[in-house]
Amino acid sequence: MEKGKLRMAAEDFKAAIQLDSSHTAHNVHLYLGLCKALVKLGRGKDALESCTSALEINEELVEALVQRGEAKLLTEDWEGAVSDLKIAFQKSPQDMDIREALMKAERSLKLSKRKDWYKVLGVSKTSSIAEIKRAYKKLALQWHPDKNTDNMEEAEAKFREVAEAYEVLGDDEKRMKYDRGEDIEETGMGSGGFNPFGGGGQQFTFHFEGGFPDGFHYGFQ
Repeated sequence: MEKGKLRMAAEDFKAAIQLDSSHTAHNVHLYLGLCKALVKLGRGKDALESCTSALEINEELVEALVQRGEAKLLTEDWEGAVSDLKIAFQKSPQDMDIREALMKAERSLKLSKRKDWYKVLGVSKTSSIAEIKRAYKKLALQWHPDKNTDNMEEAEAKFREVAEAYEVLGDDEKRMKYDRGEDIEETGMGSGGFNPFGGGGQQFTFHFEGGFPDGFHYGFQ
């Protein structure tokens, strides 16, 4: 249904509810219809209110739970979405559409808790490998412990984090898996590593030896 028709439908549902707000047996379906239209329009906050109103009338209404879960996904309330959809699936365990929606919500919750490597490097998800490498070099130079002797502990933590981000985003296969939300094996900084300034395959350590751009030291052994 095109957005224009969905907006008209939402307004019709609102008008019908206002005709007799005390007619709960009828209004529960109007609130549900309104919620579904608002979810399709991407108006998560408004949809949340409508579905909650339907559930206040009938807390056993599975479809209202599902739609509220979808609304919570739109508002990025991942835990709330998982909670609603779990309850809905428990009430209707044979419904594969609910199962699929629950799996989507669980995946979104999991993704929300992982580190955003793009944010760590200050690049966008559409950045080229060259842009990612430039961002990595800049931050590696900025946070190199040899340049941060007054806050060595913070610098080492930042330096490792930046290197971890590049280990994922600087590798085409790992980046594709990361973008798809797949699990990436936790290799750590001492288990195969990388060197964006030279040949690959070295193990990363914090021995700052050998040449490094801009005249200070950095090493992969």
